[in-house]
Amino acid sequence: MIDNVNNLFDLSGRVALVTGAGSGLGQGIAEGYAQLGAAVSVVDINPEAAESVVDGINAAGGKAIAVQCDVTRPDQVQAAVAQTLEEFGKIEILVANAGIGDRALAEEMTFEQWDRVMGINLTGVWLFDQEVGKQMIERGEGGRIINMASIGGIVGVATGNANYCASKGGIIAMTRCLAIEWAKYNILVNAIAPSHIRTPLIAKLMQDKPEVKTYFLNNIPLNRLGEIVDVVGPAAFLASDAAAFVTGHVLVADGGHTAK
Repeated sequence: MIDNVNNLFDLSGRVALVTGAGSGLGQGIAEGYAQLGAAVSVVDINPEAAESVVDGINAAGGKAIAVQCDVTRPDQVQAAVAQTLEEFGKIEILVANAGIGDRALAEEMTFEQWDRVMGINLTGVWLFDQEVGKQMIERGEGGRIINMASIGGIVGVATGNANYCASKGGIIAMTRCLAIEWAKYNILVNAIAPSHIRTPLIAKLMQDKPEVKTYFLNNIPLNRLGEIVDVVGPAAFLASDAAAFVTGHVLVADGGHTAK
């Protein structure tokens, strides 16, 4: 018998590191974790954006620090993890969220476009998974790693996303491998695969190209875009005790997109 089911979702006393947390999904997840009681390391390449998120969390009574980091740089990833450990003493939850898109027709895509997207979206996730994973193994008390994938790693999406989809498919494969390899350390490794979410970047894209919204909605049975909170909920679940037996899973938050 469960004494209080609400306790399953309580993150009080835990420490989370969230990359790409200066805006969009990362910001929403960082703020959500703080509201659930976690101390949060807000990691972003833009220091002003990270500081702004931290100011909001601290003003609301939470606890957070801002860490600048280029996720493609191993030295900066190591420094970001070290700074978080110096401040909070541990990292129990990692959300490797930082990512970009850079669309071009496959026959016109430059090597630079391919390399940049793969570097941030896939290598950046790997570097944080590895560095935080090593700390979790050394600490010996398990942990949660949540990688931000996409439905683009499961199904084909709009023309011009070969680099993006390849990176997200790689995240899914890597997540499953790490879940198996690190299960013996009680490190649970999962991924979230959202469909089209109304982030600032998506909102601007729809403003510039209204036909894009029509395309999005035609592929989502719920007939609406996802909101940031629609990903914060799954991220909270995977970080919590409610998901203590969940690993190697890809939690799809897509309004039915991949069910078609």
